[in-house]
Amino acid sequence: MPEDAPRPGDLQPYGKLPIPRLTPDLLALIRTGEIYSLSVVYAPGIPAPGPLAPFTLVPAIRHGDEPGLAPASYAAEVISMSAHVGTHIDALCHIGEWRDEAGAPATEGRVHLYCGDGDPIYADRSAGRGGQTHLSIADMPPIVTRAVLLDIAGYQGVDMLPPAYVITPEDVEGALARQGSEVRPGTAVLVRTGFYQHLAAGDAAAYKDNIAGLGLEAARRLLELGMTLAGADNMTVEAFYPPYDHAVHRLLLVHNGVTHLENLYLEALAEARVYEFVLIVTPLRLQGATGSWVHPIAIV
Repeated sequence: MPEDAPRPGDLQPYGKLPIPRLTPDLLALIRTGEIYSLSVVYAPGIPAPGPLAPFTLVPAIRHGDEPGLAPASYAAEVISMSAHVGTHIDALCHIGEWRDEAGAPATEGRVHLYCGDGDPIYADRSAGRGGQTHLSIADMPPIVTRAVLLDIAGYQGVDMLPPAYVITPEDVEGALARQGSEVRPGTAVLVRTGFYQHLAAGDAAAYKDNIAGLGLEAARRLLELGMTLAGADNMTVEAFYPPYDHAVHRLLLVHNGVTHLENLYLEALAEARVYEFVLIVTPLRLQGATGSWVHPIAIV
């Protein structure tokens, strides 16, 4: 294990995410104690981004295969998939940005990673045989924070936003006003586009192509309001269509240290009109990985 690798029990701030604390202010948000699951179900056929490995499950040991253990019996399996399949959280090392010698975004030069206020961090110096060495998902602490559901589909009066719909600052402000919600410093914002319904219907192509989501100006507005974690019920959080330049990913992860929760299930929260809650997310400590599968919960 590298000398600077996180140790069991170590918790450090990670980008805009602080070391978690269950404060009196957070406890005051819990009114009924009801818990909402915000994860999709992992199953064969769940969409995987681009060329990444899809979900597969292969039984390895079946009940009865080990008769020497009788009267006990056990079963086990091997699961394989990318860390960016299903409900997951991105590590800050997941996205980089090509920049020229002047530090401007470019199509050549060097790939920069999030560095906060420190010296530049270059991707070509931040990976090895064991994966990423700078801000891998193993460095991310558990998340316990105030969160707001931003129901843009509900604000628009539709079940689902149109393909490639770009959420604007006006949509953000309108949805917040409709809900009576507030984004303030330290808030996680979970955006409902309605795109989960493509996933529920088994339409992987519609779910993956021309995705409705945050536009660049809407993301900037949420940063101004104090957003420290972004999430959505789609594969990308941002509106995603050609030329696929990941503008919102780059703004949030690379420039601001604000990471993403993707492929969330937000339908039950929207149906119950639950707009403010305590969000708990616990990434796996996968040394070198660029993300982690998670099962987020909302407590109201």
